[in-house]
Amino acid sequence: MMNIQSIIIKSLFSVLTENEQQQLDTWLSIPDNAIVYKHIVNNVKEQDDVVKFLSDIDVDNAIENVNQRIQQLNAVADQHEETVSIKSRQHHTLFTHLSPLWRYAAAVLILIVGGAALWYSQYTKVTPPEISESVQLAMQQSRESGKQDAKVDVLSKELSMMSDESGINEELRVKSEESLSVTESLTKEQLLSARRITTMHDKEFWLTLDDGTLVHLNYNTRLIYPEKFGRGDRNVILDGEAYFMVAKDKSRPFIVHTPNGDVKVYGTEFNVNTRKNNSTTSVVLVKGRVSVTPSGDREYILRPGEQGTMTDNSCKIKEVDLEPYIAWNIGKFSFRNWSLERIMDILSRWYGCKVEFANEQIKQMTFSGNLDRYEDMQPTMEAIGLATGLTIKVKSNSIIIEK
Repeated sequence: MMNIQSIIIKSLFSVLTENEQQQLDTWLSIPDNAIVYKHIVNNVKEQDDVVKFLSDIDVDNAIENVNQRIQQLNAVADQHEETVSIKSRQHHTLFTHLSPLWRYAAAVLILIVGGAALWYSQYTKVTPPEISESVQLAMQQSRESGKQDAKVDVLSKELSMMSDESGINEELRVKSEESLSVTESLTKEQLLSARRITTMHDKEFWLTLDDGTLVHLNYNTRLIYPEKFGRGDRNVILDGEAYFMVAKDKSRPFIVHTPNGDVKVYGTEFNVNTRKNNSTTSVVLVKGRVSVTPSGDREYILRPGEQGTMTDNSCKIKEVDLEPYIAWNIGKFSFRNWSLERIMDILSRWYGCKVEFANEQIKQMTFSGNLDRYEDMQPTMEAIGLATGLTIKVKSNSIIIEK
């Protein structure tokens, strides 16, 4: 059965679903209901008024006294001879000789105010992500191994002083390719205080954003983010690879802008990778729910265990093994029948060295296993050598692989 109180509350904040809007329209088709709704809307005309109005309300007290206030209204209807003042902590409403319709409208308004206060406090509640012990350990190991490092720039230092927001956006687009031409998602104030964080080829970085979202940046990755999020969407811009553990906030969607489209989420864990020469963006959902919207295409919903690969105007979705995507976030390398060439491409970047294969055949050999991301290079190469039967020598900044 339709909960009209909840639907009216959500309509005041313009967050109705399509189905809820249809239910509201059906309810409003009754003339008396339409009059009641108009009375409610006229008391709180704009969304900003709702926010300001509710910020002054003692939520617990409002909810506790709703029934008492309605009883007082009924007393007014029964007596028809005296004026009763319904008092709240912040507001006083005078009801005199109310008709049944307007008594109903007043009662609904009180329910809406009390209910909206409670609903708004829950709707705007920010819940930081739960950080597992394995993630905390990985963060500690990253710091102790010297892998936790990045360059942080304040974007305003690179921008000339300009008077209008469009000018700031345009200069940022021209000056910085990693802005990905989507800096219009950030407001002028956010741009002036925005940060750009960049990891090197052999480093990573853990970053906690203003809302409590934890972002793990892999090597060769850039992230642009505002110092503080406002009331609107939480926008960041990514070029590279990152694992996101997003704080839940129903009122402010978290959006990751990439070269090939956007990732929209309300609170979840997922991996984003834009590495293939910015021609594709891969999004792997670990848990929760996200949508991906390729540039020039429609929105696609991902389920846990699915990978969405976006190009400029399309998206392909398939099921994937989540282990490799989870592994690097907790300090592991996880390989499942990967070619040695692909494995060594990752490890050589991580350890900052070159790889020499004795022949092409060795490159195509496959390997499965889990390795410690923060282990020194020598024992890691020895472990791979034992598993494959190959001879792997480490000399200076080179890895030589032979049969």
